[in-house]
Amino acid sequence: MKHNVEELLSTHGVKPTPQRMVIAEYLLDTHCHPTADEVFQAVKSKLPVSLSRATVYNTLNALVAAGVVQEVTTEAGRVRYDANMSDHHHFVDIETGDVIDIPAETLNQLKLELGDKYKVRKFHVTIFGEVVGKSKE
Repeated sequence: MKHNVEELLSTHGVKPTPQRMVIAEYLLDTHCHPTADEVFQAVKSKLPVSLSRATVYNTLNALVAAGVVQEVTTEAGRVRYDANMSDHHHFVDIETGDVIDIPAETLNQLKLELGDKYKVRKFHVTIFGEVVGKSKE
């Protein structure tokens, strides 16, 4: 999918530098919920100038603060990044570490089950398990 990354960043108040554009484009084009180090490894060869880890971390922080991407914590001390800003939840495959988006409507019944006792404004659920029926390589 092709994105107008420069316009997206500008709309969110983020100056569209070459580093920020490459990082944002990578995040918009992937569904793997990468860590900062995985982002660094994926994009470092796509820029004509050297890219530091600090630049990647600073860019990710700026993109999160601007609402372009969100942080997803699937395990203690390890932050992943997700450009899917729609309301959704996550399933973590404990065998592979893969993080899979689950549409919000899948868990809407939970909000109904809580009834009038709780005024739910928003919730995020992370489910841990194994993906059944996938081929093992």
